[in-house]
Amino acid sequence: MLEGLGVEPTEEQVYVELVSRSAKDVRELAGRTGLGVPDVEAALTGLEAKGLVTRLSGSRSGLRAAPPDVNLNLLMLHRMDDARRARHAITELTARYRREAGYEPAEPIEVIEGAEPLAERYNHLLHEAQHEVRSLVRAPAVAVPADDNAGQQDALRAGVRYRVVYQRDLLDTDGPDAPLLLKEWAELGEEMRVAVEVPLKLVLVDDRIAIVVPDQSGQDEVTALLVRNRAMVDALGWIFQRCWESAVPVPTALAEAEGPLAAEDRYLLSLLLAGYTDQAIASQQNVSLRTVQRRVRRLLALANAQSRVQLGWQAARREWV
Repeated sequence: MLEGLGVEPTEEQVYVELVSRSAKDVRELAGRTGLGVPDVEAALTGLEAKGLVTRLSGSRSGLRAAPPDVNLNLLMLHRMDDARRARHAITELTARYRREAGYEPAEPIEVIEGAEPLAERYNHLLHEAQHEVRSLVRAPAVAVPADDNAGQQDALRAGVRYRVVYQRDLLDTDGPDAPLLLKEWAELGEEMRVAVEVPLKLVLVDDRIAIVVPDQSGQDEVTALLVRNRAMVDALGWIFQRCWESAVPVPTALAEAEGPLAAEDRYLLSLLLAGYTDQAIASQQNVSLRTVQRRVRRLLALANAQSRVQLGWQAARREWV
């Protein structure tokens, strides 16, 4: 009962007995508790050090318990202070360990120089992602096959939401950075949109950290900023959201928007229009629920629809079914 306050079991037994009734001496207390005299003496020594027992002399000689409401509460406050100090020490040690291991910078903003260190840190952050990764992509962009980008691939397969806004000129197949391998990423579940202009290169991981690549026209060496300051990360998140809301889906990443659907997409669409749930479709086609939901998102993007009702209307208008 009192072990959480640092009171040993034997000490607690002796203290509880004294709270019930004071004792004349150690031998009397040993007889009442059933403990040996040496054990009672050791318990009393510990209780005295904690301020829980008083040895009286003179006419009032004997052993008495200190008032529980005052002394135990005081002991509890001391333990709480110890816990706070321990927690502070743990925080300091964790920060020191992460800085030494290269996981966490000493400052809220860290400068990363060089393409290789940037790629290493980027992949490390993707493996740490738990909920969502958001990204703004502008030229010059690097087209990385899905099989080569283990960080993003693992994040998508783990159910991490991945939203990306691409600058429009990156979709120009005659451009120097084309072709971007959007179809591969779409098939893994990446949500894509296109904006005429993207203000900066940006990656946001779980609302807690950001990588910003400033405009480096004419520079040979890649330099990026790793931002951990919460206020700045929130501001960058606001910029992403404005870009996302004003951007449009990327049907060209999958197929021609006005062209015919593949047979499997027409079948999926017919099931949706017939009122089948995602779970029922998954069971019927012997695939996972997440696979069905990803394919539905793909159809929504292809039709530039915001809801399944709009998807049905667009499907009829485009004569997909």
